[in-house]
Amino acid sequence: MNYLRLYLLRHGQTENFEKRLFNGWTDVPLSELGRHQLDVSVAALQDINFTAIYSSDLSRALYGAKQLAEKRGLDLIVSQDWREMNFGDCEGLSFGEIQDKFPELASRIMRPIGGEEINFPGGESDKTFTARVAKTLASLCETHETGVVCLVSHAGVARAVLSEFMHLSVRDMWSITQSFAGLHVMDIFPDGTYILKVLNAYLGPEGYYQKGPGWEFLSQF
Repeated sequence: MNYLRLYLLRHGQTENFEKRLFNGWTDVPLSELGRHQLDVSVAALQDINFTAIYSSDLSRALYGAKQLAEKRGLDLIVSQDWREMNFGDCEGLSFGEIQDKFPELASRIMRPIGGEEINFPGGESDKTFTARVAKTLASLCETHETGVVCLVSHAGVARAVLSEFMHLSVRDMWSITQSFAGLHVMDIFPDGTYILKVLNAYLGPEGYYQKGPGWEFLSQF
C-alpha cells in the first residue's frame, strides 16, 4: 500500500441530542443508543488492520476509539486538537437561545453572507476551527504516509477534514451530511491527491433517522 487509508468515525448519539444543543467542547456523554452504535461499529470494523488509532479527548469520541485501539494492542493517540469547534459562550445553548442572546450571530449562521467569518464569542470562529483541523491533519498525514488509520472524532472535524481535500469553502463544508456513528473513508496519496471511497456509511442496525447501509456496503470497496 503506497497511500494512507483514513477512516473518519463520528461518535454515537449523545444524551439530549433531540434538543440540538451547540455542544462543542462540552463533554456531553453518550446515550445508551450512542454507546450501542459504537459497539456495533467497532465490531463491524474488527477485520480492518488499523496501524494507528487517533481520537479527540472528549469522552463521546474516546468510548469507541479505546475499543478500537485495545482490540488491536495499539496505543491510542489522543489530542485536544481533534475536538469539535469551541462554541464559547454558546456552548450548551439551543439555536433559539442563541437567537435571543446573540441575534446577529444567529442571523449569520442561518444566512451567511459570502465568505464572512462566523465568530462564536469566547470560542472559535469557523475559519480558526478549520485551520486547527487542517494543521492537525497535516501532521497526521506526515506521520502516516502509508497505512490504515482511524480517527474517532466529531461531525465538524470530519467535515473539515473532507473539506480540506475537496477544497470546499467554510460555508460549503456544512453541506456534508454526518450521522451519529457515521463513517467516511478516503485514500490519501503522498502527492496530496485523494479518493473518497465512502461517505457517511453507518455500520450498525439503527441509523440516525433510518437504517443505514451496513458493513456489506462498505466491504465492496
